[in-house]
Amino acid sequence: MASAGTLFDKSVANLKTAQILHRHSGGDEEQLNAVGYHLQQAMELCLKYLLEQDGVEYPKTHDIDQLIRIGREADVDFTLPEYLDDHAEMLTQWEAKSRYILGYAIEARKIERALPEIDAYLQQVAKREREAIG
Repeated sequence: MASAGTLFDKSVANLKTAQILHRHSGGDEEQLNAVGYHLQQAMELCLKYLLEQDGVEYPKTHDIDQLIRIGREADVDFTLPEYLDDHAEMLTQWEAKSRYILGYAIEARKIERALPEIDAYLQQVAKREREAIG
């Protein structure tokens, strides 16, 4: 199996994992938590990739909101959809809460909303990268 070449490749792999888990979750809370974790990872890794592409250093963090702030301060063109910008804190919480807090459950409706938003955003980033290459 080939390894991911970039953080964006890892981002896409996490999105695909989330999609597969979601498709087979049957509404199971633990499976939905795993979907949320992989969606958070997809966003985090995509933002880190975009920061790296612009030569912007960032700390070791899972905080999506912090990564967005760092990018904005450095004039990185994230072109974030309003939903993802407004829900950065929620997505950040999915990384740890879904794994470490017993009884924590991400609401299915939140997964249902975030999944297509993150999918569309990663497609937008991929298109932009293809156009930049030529």
